[in-house]
Amino acid sequence: MKNTSFRSLWIGQAFANLGDIFYVVGLISLIYTLTGSAFYLSLLPFTTTIFRFISSLLAPVVIDRFPLKRILVQSQWWKTILLVVLGIYITNTNHGIAVPVIFFIALISLLDGVAAPVSAALVPQLVPMEERMKANGFLNVVTQIIFVAGWPLGSVLLISTNSSIIIWLTVILFAGSTFYTVKIEVSGQTTDTVHPSNWDSIKSGWVAIRQIPTIRTLISIDFITTLASSVWVAAVIYVYVEQNLQLGEEWWGYINTSYFIGMIFSGLIVIRFAKSLEKYIGFFITFGLFLSSLLILLFGTTNIPALALLLACLYGLPEQIREVIYTKLFQDHASEKTLAKIYSVWGAVINLTFAGSVLLLGYITETYSVKTTFQFSSLLIFLAFLYAIFKRKDLHGKELHSITVKSSNMPS
Repeated sequence: MKNTSFRSLWIGQAFANLGDIFYVVGLISLIYTLTGSAFYLSLLPFTTTIFRFISSLLAPVVIDRFPLKRILVQSQWWKTILLVVLGIYITNTNHGIAVPVIFFIALISLLDGVAAPVSAALVPQLVPMEERMKANGFLNVVTQIIFVAGWPLGSVLLISTNSSIIIWLTVILFAGSTFYTVKIEVSGQTTDTVHPSNWDSIKSGWVAIRQIPTIRTLISIDFITTLASSVWVAAVIYVYVEQNLQLGEEWWGYINTSYFIGMIFSGLIVIRFAKSLEKYIGFFITFGLFLSSLLILLFGTTNIPALALLLACLYGLPEQIREVIYTKLFQDHASEKTLAKIYSVWGAVINLTFAGSVLLLGYITETYSVKTTFQFSSLLIFLAFLYAIFKRKDLHGKELHSITVKSSNMPS
């Protein structure tokens, strides 16, 4: 974990993640200032989700044709250029035309949809297998710390400056991310001279998921838990604070902060006890699901504010440990480019799953009650727990060298 390339990767990701937060904060303010329209404001998450979905589906075509590092560098470089052009546009625009801004959002989202799976797939190329659990935990801690600190910092900047300055600050952060990404050294990356057809590239990630039992099982579990995880979106938590706790809206922020503190603390546990976690991966997945189900049930029924904060913090623990374990197993069971394709496929599915679950849980909250919503989510996670027990043999599975023959007919 002390090698220069891994350090460049996490610093570059840190700059990019902080830039993404400032980018969203700046755009929300910019679009509302230009139009004063809630409709245009809603186009921001809609455009981001749709174009990331499209990009994730098409990402395997790019992955089959270029080395992963080159894809990551070029995507970050073009994001920086697009933001420079956007910065010039908004600096010289004072009228209410938001369509060009939406266009830039769409282009940047296309680049994000490719960069995200590639970035995740680079870790096994930089870190030895025995250190991957610790490395993944470290990356997650850095990401959560930036997430916790980034949004308040972005809000402070917005109050003290304006959206134009925030966009230019984002340009600097993206440029820094590009600089550190260029410094990553990846050995042994080759690009096939004969490329599969576009259709073969697109479907190769789905084929890999079907052929690798461990990854297929993990994705099935994650699909169920993603349906349940939408209870933590602002719309549901806001109602929870009002109905269950009967407190002011600031408690929505307190609960979110507690949740992410739990995730940060969990990441530190992974770093400290990585070796022990690796010995009992199946146990931590299944027990973590049971614990998540219980905690979310208790959280949804309590009306004691201090207990709600504690439960939100505790809920972050098994969630983060499970996420790090999933990442480790993905890395152990798929080769470099196949892993990137799997991440791109799952990124596409997860976007639609999350969007649909937000609507579903929002409907349950409005039609019944917020307690019913949390009970429903708890039930979903408990079903994932039962499924994990049923598929417990797949939670270890055979490692990469055992499946490469089986999946050798796939482009990778």
